[in-house]
Amino acid sequence: MTSGKIVLITVPYDQADVLEDFLDWHLDHGIDLILAFDGGSIDGTVEILDHYAAGGRVVWFPLPDRDMSRFSIADELAAMARDRFDARWIVYCDVDEFLSSNGNDLPAVLAGCEADGVTLIDIPRRTMTGPPLAPGLRATEALTLRVDRTLVPTAAQQSTWDFPVPFVFLEVGPHVAIRASAFDAFGSGAHAATITWGKSAITDLYILHYAIRGYGELQQKVRNTERWLADNPHLNPGWGWHWRRWIQLDKEGRLREDYDAQFVGADRARELIAGGVCAIDTTVSAWLEERKKSAASVLSRGAVS
Repeated sequence: MTSGKIVLITVPYDQADVLEDFLDWHLDHGIDLILAFDGGSIDGTVEILDHYAAGGRVVWFPLPDRDMSRFSIADELAAMARDRFDARWIVYCDVDEFLSSNGNDLPAVLAGCEADGVTLIDIPRRTMTGPPLAPGLRATEALTLRVDRTLVPTAAQQSTWDFPVPFVFLEVGPHVAIRASAFDAFGSGAHAATITWGKSAITDLYILHYAIRGYGELQQKVRNTERWLADNPHLNPGWGWHWRRWIQLDKEGRLREDYDAQFVGADRARELIAGGVCAIDTTVSAWLEERKKSAASVLSRGAVS
Protein backbone atom coordinates (compact mmCIF):
# COMPACT_ATOMS: atom_id res chain seq x y z
CA MET A 1 0.00 0.00 0.00
CA THR A 2 1.30 3.46 -0.88
CA SER A 3 2.31 5.42 2.20
CA GLY A 4 2.10 9.14 2.87
CA LYS A 5 -0.53 11.69 3.73
CA ILE A 6 -2.97 13.75 1.71
CA VAL A 7 -2.04 17.23 2.88
CA LEU A 8 -4.08 20.34 2.22
CA ILE A 9 -2.18 23.64 2.31
CA THR A 10 -3.87 27.00 2.82
CA VAL A 11 -3.39 30.61 3.96
CA PRO A 12 -6.12 31.84 6.33
CA TYR A 13 -6.38 35.58 6.88
CA ASP A 14 -9.30 36.90 8.94
CA GLN A 15 -11.73 34.19 7.83
CA ALA A 16 -13.13 33.04 11.16
CA ASP A 17 -16.66 33.08 9.70
CA VAL A 18 -15.92 30.09 7.44
CA LEU A 19 -12.75 28.54 8.87
CA GLU A 20 -14.33 25.92 11.15
CA ASP A 21 -16.55 24.64 8.33
CA PHE A 22 -13.50 24.56 6.04
CA LEU A 23 -11.39 22.57 8.49
CA ASP A 24 -14.15 20.14 9.46
CA TRP A 25 -15.20 19.55 5.86
CA HIS A 26 -11.75 18.58 4.65
CA LEU A 27 -10.86 16.51 7.70
CA ASP A 28 -14.16 14.66 7.19
CA HIS A 29 -13.54 14.07 3.48
CA GLY A 30 -10.17 12.38 3.15
CA ILE A 31 -7.61 15.05 4.04
CA ASP A 32 -5.11 13.69 6.57
CA LEU A 33 -3.44 16.96 7.55
CA ILE A 34 -4.07 20.67 7.01
CA LEU A 35 -0.95 22.84 6.93
CA ALA A 36 -1.33 26.61 7.06
CA PHE A 37 0.43 29.96 7.23
CA ASP A 38 -1.76 32.58 8.87
CA GLY A 39 -1.55 35.95 7.14
CA GLY A 40 -1.88 38.05 10.31
CA SER A 41 -5.47 37.45 11.43
CA ILE A 42 -7.10 39.48 14.20
CA ASP A 43 -10.70 38.21 13.99
CA GLY A 44 -10.48 34.94 15.94
CA THR A 45 -8.94 32.87 13.15
CA VAL A 46 -5.80 32.18 15.21
CA GLU A 47 -7.84 30.92 18.15
CA ILE A 48 -9.69 28.50 15.86
CA LEU A 49 -6.41 27.27 14.39
CA ASP A 50 -5.02 26.72 17.89
CA HIS A 51 -8.10 24.72 18.88
CA TYR A 52 -7.84 22.40 15.88
CA ALA A 53 -4.05 22.13 16.18
CA ALA A 54 -4.54 20.56 19.59
CA GLY A 55 -6.09 17.57 17.81
CA GLY A 56 -2.94 17.02 15.76
CA ARG A 57 -4.47 17.19 12.28
CA VAL A 58 -3.95 20.92 11.76
CA VAL A 59 -0.51 22.51 11.90
CA TRP A 60 -0.13 26.24 11.44
CA PHE A 61 2.53 28.94 11.60
CA PRO A 62 2.48 32.74 11.44
CA LEU A 63 3.45 33.88 7.96
CA PRO A 64 7.19 34.60 8.26
CA ASP A 65 7.48 37.05 5.36
CA ARG A 66 4.84 39.09 3.50
CA ASP A 67 7.18 40.11 0.66
CA MET A 68 6.28 37.86 -2.28
CA SER A 69 9.45 38.81 -4.15
CA ARG A 70 11.50 36.80 -1.69
CA PHE A 71 9.02 34.33 -0.19
CA SER A 72 6.64 32.07 -2.12
CA ILE A 73 3.95 31.09 0.36
CA ALA A 74 2.50 28.16 -1.61
CA ASP A 75 5.94 26.79 -2.54
CA GLU A 76 7.11 26.94 1.07
CA LEU A 77 3.98 25.18 2.32
CA ALA A 78 4.29 22.48 -0.34
CA ALA A 79 7.97 21.86 0.43
CA MET A 80 7.13 21.69 4.13
CA ALA A 81 4.30 19.23 3.45
CA ARG A 82 6.60 17.02 1.40
CA ASP A 83 9.77 17.21 3.48
CA ARG A 84 8.47 17.49 7.05
CA PHE A 85 4.97 16.02 7.07
CA ASP A 86 5.23 12.95 4.81
CA ALA A 87 2.87 14.23 2.13
CA ARG A 88 2.03 11.90 -0.74
CA TRP A 89 -0.42 14.37 -2.31
CA ILE A 90 -0.56 18.14 -1.78
CA VAL A 91 -3.82 20.00 -2.39
CA TYR A 92 -4.04 23.78 -2.45
CA CYS A 93 -7.30 25.45 -1.39
CA ASP A 94 -8.13 28.89 -0.05
CA VAL A 95 -10.19 28.95 3.14
CA ASP A 96 -13.37 29.88 1.26
CA GLU A 97 -13.01 26.78 -0.97
CA PHE A 98 -14.39 23.30 -0.32
CA LEU A 99 -12.89 20.42 -2.27
CA SER A 100 -15.53 18.01 -3.54
CA SER A 101 -14.92 14.56 -4.98
CA ASN A 102 -18.40 14.42 -6.52
CA GLY A 103 -19.55 11.75 -4.08
CA ASN A 104 -16.45 9.62 -4.58
CA ASP A 105 -13.83 8.79 -1.99
CA LEU A 106 -10.95 11.28 -2.25
CA PRO A 107 -8.18 8.78 -1.40
CA ALA A 108 -9.59 6.40 -4.04
CA VAL A 109 -9.66 9.18 -6.65
CA LEU A 110 -6.01 10.01 -5.94
CA ALA A 111 -5.03 6.33 -5.94
CA GLY A 112 -6.60 6.03 -9.38
CA CYS A 113 -4.52 8.98 -10.56
CA GLU A 114 -1.39 7.31 -9.25
CA ALA A 115 -2.24 4.14 -11.16
CA ASP A 116 -2.59 6.21 -14.35
CA GLY A 117 0.69 8.09 -13.86
CA VAL A 118 -1.09 11.39 -13.09
CA THR A 119 0.88 13.68 -10.78
CA LEU A 120 -0.89 17.01 -11.37
CA ILE A 121 -4.67 17.50 -11.20
CA ASP A 122 -6.38 20.70 -12.33
CA ILE A 123 -9.38 21.26 -10.05
CA PRO A 124 -11.97 23.72 -11.40
CA ARG A 125 -13.49 26.20 -8.98
CA ARG A 126 -17.19 26.89 -9.08
CA THR A 127 -18.45 29.92 -7.21
CA MET A 128 -21.52 29.57 -5.00
CA THR A 129 -24.33 32.11 -4.83
CA GLY A 130 -27.97 32.26 -3.84
CA PRO A 131 -30.31 34.60 -1.96
CA PRO A 132 -28.94 37.51 0.08
CA LEU A 133 -27.69 36.17 3.39
CA ALA A 134 -30.08 36.57 6.30
CA PRO A 135 -28.51 37.74 9.59
CA GLY A 136 -26.90 34.88 11.47
CA LEU A 137 -26.96 32.50 8.51
CA ARG A 138 -23.66 31.16 7.21
CA ALA A 139 -22.84 31.20 3.51
CA THR A 140 -22.10 27.48 3.64
CA GLU A 141 -25.66 26.90 4.84
CA ALA A 142 -27.52 29.29 2.56
CA LEU A 143 -25.68 29.44 -0.77
CA THR A 144 -26.63 26.38 -2.81
CA LEU A 145 -26.56 27.77 -6.35
CA ARG A 146 -23.38 26.67 -8.15
CA VAL A 147 -22.24 28.71 -11.14
CA ASP A 148 -21.23 26.22 -13.84
CA ARG A 149 -21.16 28.36 -16.99
CA THR A 150 -18.78 31.21 -16.35
CA LEU A 151 -17.54 34.17 -18.36
CA VAL A 152 -13.80 34.23 -19.00
CA PRO A 153 -12.80 37.90 -18.58
CA THR A 154 -10.72 39.37 -21.37
CA ALA A 155 -7.47 41.21 -20.71
CA ALA A 156 -9.25 44.46 -21.55
CA GLN A 157 -12.03 43.73 -19.06
CA GLN A 158 -9.49 42.88 -16.36
CA SER A 159 -7.69 46.18 -16.95
CA THR A 160 -10.84 48.34 -17.13
CA TRP A 161 -12.89 46.34 -14.58
CA ASP A 162 -15.86 46.65 -16.92
CA PHE A 163 -17.67 43.30 -16.75
CA PRO A 164 -21.09 42.43 -18.19
CA VAL A 165 -21.89 40.15 -15.23
CA PRO A 166 -21.28 40.22 -11.46
CA PHE A 167 -18.04 38.71 -10.15
CA VAL A 168 -19.65 35.41 -9.09
CA PHE A 169 -20.31 34.63 -12.77
CA LEU A 170 -16.69 35.18 -13.84
CA GLU A 171 -14.25 32.32 -14.40
CA VAL A 172 -11.71 32.34 -11.57
CA GLY A 173 -9.42 29.54 -12.75
CA PRO A 174 -8.53 26.23 -11.10
CA HIS A 175 -6.46 25.25 -8.16
CA VAL A 176 -4.39 22.08 -8.17
CA ALA A 177 -3.45 18.86 -6.43
CA ILE A 178 0.11 17.61 -6.89
CA ARG A 179 1.89 14.34 -6.20
CA ALA A 180 4.46 15.43 -3.60
CA SER A 181 7.35 13.55 -5.19
CA ALA A 182 6.72 15.34 -8.51
CA PHE A 183 6.30 18.86 -7.12
CA ASP A 184 8.48 21.59 -8.61
CA ALA A 185 6.77 24.97 -8.10
CA PHE A 186 3.43 26.72 -8.08
CA GLY A 187 2.47 29.34 -10.59
CA SER A 188 0.98 32.70 -9.64
CA GLY A 189 -2.00 32.36 -7.32
CA ALA A 190 -1.48 28.58 -7.14
CA HIS A 191 -3.70 28.28 -10.23
CA ALA A 192 -1.08 26.09 -11.90
CA ALA A 193 2.09 24.21 -11.04
CA THR A 194 5.07 22.57 -12.67
CA ILE A 195 6.01 18.95 -12.08
CA THR A 196 9.23 17.00 -12.51
CA TRP A 197 7.58 13.81 -13.73
CA GLY A 198 4.23 12.31 -14.60
CA LYS A 199 1.34 13.92 -16.43
CA SER A 200 -1.56 16.23 -15.71
CA ALA A 201 -5.27 15.47 -15.90
CA ILE A 202 -8.70 16.72 -14.96
CA THR A 203 -10.72 14.36 -12.76
CA ASP A 204 -14.17 14.65 -11.23
CA LEU A 205 -12.75 16.73 -8.38
CA TYR A 206 -14.03 20.28 -8.16
CA ILE A 207 -14.02 23.13 -5.64
CA LEU A 208 -17.07 24.91 -4.25
CA HIS A 209 -16.01 28.53 -3.86
CA TYR A 210 -17.77 30.69 -1.23
CA ALA A 211 -16.05 33.88 -2.33
CA ILE A 212 -18.86 36.23 -1.30
CA ARG A 213 -20.20 35.80 2.21
CA GLY A 214 -21.03 38.64 4.61
CA TYR A 215 -20.53 42.28 3.72
CA GLY A 216 -18.31 42.77 6.76
CA GLU A 217 -16.11 39.90 5.59
CA LEU A 218 -15.77 41.52 2.16
CA GLN A 219 -14.82 44.84 3.76
CA GLN A 220 -12.19 43.11 5.89
CA LYS A 221 -10.75 41.34 2.85
CA VAL A 222 -10.54 44.66 1.02
CA ARG A 223 -8.62 46.20 3.91
CA ASN A 224 -6.31 43.21 4.18
CA THR A 225 -5.63 43.24 0.44
CA GLU A 226 -4.79 46.94 0.55
CA ARG A 227 -2.19 46.17 3.21
CA TRP A 228 -0.90 43.22 1.21
CA LEU A 229 -0.46 45.33 -1.93
CA ALA A 230 1.34 48.00 0.12
CA ASP A 231 3.77 45.30 1.27
CA ASN A 232 4.22 44.10 -2.33
CA PRO A 233 4.43 47.15 -4.60
CA HIS A 234 6.32 45.10 -7.20
CA LEU A 235 3.20 43.08 -8.12
CA ASN A 236 1.92 43.76 -11.61
CA PRO A 237 -1.55 45.35 -11.96
CA GLY A 238 -3.01 42.04 -13.12
CA TRP A 239 -2.26 40.40 -9.78
CA GLY A 240 -5.43 40.32 -7.70
CA TRP A 241 -7.30 42.40 -10.28
CA HIS A 242 -10.67 41.55 -8.75
CA TRP A 243 -9.51 42.74 -5.34
CA ARG A 244 -8.01 45.89 -6.82
CA ARG A 245 -11.42 46.54 -8.34
CA TRP A 246 -13.17 46.12 -4.98
CA ILE A 247 -10.62 48.41 -3.31
CA GLN A 248 -11.47 51.09 -5.86
CA LEU A 249 -15.21 50.54 -5.47
CA ASP A 250 -14.81 50.89 -1.72
CA LYS A 251 -13.04 54.23 -2.17
CA GLU A 252 -15.88 55.37 -4.42
CA GLY A 253 -18.53 54.29 -1.94
CA ARG A 254 -19.90 51.62 -4.29
CA LEU A 255 -18.71 48.43 -2.59
CA ARG A 256 -22.09 47.66 -0.99
CA GLU A 257 -23.83 48.03 -4.34
CA ASP A 258 -21.45 45.56 -5.94
CA TYR A 259 -21.75 43.15 -3.00
CA ASP A 260 -25.55 43.09 -3.27
CA ALA A 261 -25.26 42.30 -7.00
CA GLN A 262 -23.51 38.99 -6.24
CA PHE A 263 -26.70 37.35 -4.92
CA VAL A 264 -29.76 36.21 -6.85
CA GLY A 265 -33.39 35.86 -5.87
CA ALA A 266 -35.59 32.82 -6.43
CA ASP A 267 -37.01 33.89 -9.81
CA ARG A 268 -33.58 34.71 -11.22
CA ALA A 269 -32.19 31.45 -9.84
CA ARG A 270 -34.84 29.46 -11.70
CA GLU A 271 -33.92 31.27 -14.93
CA LEU A 272 -30.23 30.54 -14.45
CA ILE A 273 -30.88 26.87 -13.75
CA ALA A 274 -33.18 26.54 -16.76
CA GLY A 275 -30.53 28.17 -18.95
CA GLY A 276 -27.78 25.82 -17.78
CA VAL A 277 -25.77 28.62 -16.17
CA CYS A 278 -26.24 27.32 -12.64
CA ALA A 279 -27.15 24.14 -10.82
CA ILE A 280 -28.32 23.39 -7.32
CA ASP A 281 -25.50 21.97 -5.20
CA THR A 282 -26.32 21.13 -1.58
CA THR A 283 -23.13 19.15 -0.99
CA VAL A 284 -21.85 21.37 1.81
CA SER A 285 -25.18 22.57 3.21
CA ALA A 286 -26.48 18.99 3.49
CA TRP A 287 -23.27 17.93 5.23
CA LEU A 288 -23.71 20.78 7.73
CA GLU A 289 -27.30 19.76 8.39
CA GLU A 290 -26.24 16.18 9.09
CA ARG A 291 -23.57 17.39 11.48
CA LYS A 292 -26.17 19.46 13.33
CA LYS A 293 -28.48 16.47 13.61
CA SER A 294 -25.66 14.26 14.88
CA ALA A 295 -24.64 16.85 17.46
CA ALA A 296 -28.26 17.26 18.60
CA SER A 297 -28.62 13.50 18.90
CA VAL A 298 -25.49 13.26 21.05
CA LEU A 299 -26.78 16.04 23.31
CA SER A 300 -30.17 14.38 23.57
CA ARG A 301 -28.64 11.04 24.57
CA GLY A 302 -26.49 12.81 27.13
CA ALA A 303 -29.51 14.55 28.65
CA VAL A 304 -31.42 11.27 28.92
CA SER A 305 -28.53 9.43 30.55
